[in-house]
Amino acid sequence: MSAWDNLLLFWQTQWDVHPERSAVLIALGLLYAAGIACVGRDRGGRAWRQGGWFLAGLLALALAVQSPLHHLADRYLFSAHMVQHLVLTLVVPPLLLLGTPAWLVSPWLQFPWLSKFGHTAAYPAAAFFSFNLFFAYIHLPTIYDAVFGNEVTHAWSHAALLIAGVATWMPIASPIPEVLPRLPLPGRMLYCFLQTIPGSLVGSMITLADRLLYRHYGLAALELGVDPLADQQLGGLFMWVVGGSYFLVLLTVLFFIWADREEKRV
Repeated sequence: MSAWDNLLLFWQTQWDVHPERSAVLIALGLLYAAGIACVGRDRGGRAWRQGGWFLAGLLALALAVQSPLHHLADRYLFSAHMVQHLVLTLVVPPLLLLGTPAWLVSPWLQFPWLSKFGHTAAYPAAAFFSFNLFFAYIHLPTIYDAVFGNEVTHAWSHAALLIAGVATWMPIASPIPEVLPRLPLPGRMLYCFLQTIPGSLVGSMITLADRLLYRHYGLAALELGVDPLADQQLGGLFMWVVGGSYFLVLLTVLFFIWADREEKRV
């Protein structure tokens, strides 16, 4: 069987349910629905309009941690793990933020120090560096093998990646602008450009490596008919090209929105 046949068979047969992860996903959904029903009960149908974004975020999260993608990432393919990390950090956080109404969370975040911090230059800098330094750190080969070689630390690292991902998206898609505001459109464009740099640096070093860096996988990719070094290079390309292109596309969208607004002002 070819590698593609093995991967297709794996995707068709490796579906299972992890009770603890299902419980977390269900709890998030129930908390959101309860908040909308209680806090937003006087807002009519408007209270549920953002629910589609939040549901899409939960579905993307479920795909990352409950589907065969998780098993491929955990045991066999470094490239699958990079896809999983990109979903956890580039797809799930903005969907959850876009699906969260300001009035649902702002009552819990009315701290003077937080609002003061959110209106300083330190806020976007902290959002940027807290995520990117952590992301780069856990992909150091020694750290990666230690963290992802243990199921408990593996799960907690994914939770930390998701939280850091939410933090780094706040200057772009914050649902509570009175506390933690979104950057002005030119600032968001610059922020998106800067976001392409750390992942590109780490991804390029992984892609251009001429030896296997991660003992966690070893030769496991061969069980699926995939060359381990090619798998590692593909994972690096996902981080380098896909991650960078994602923010460049977003930068382009923000540019056209900004240009349209500027044209209307003239």
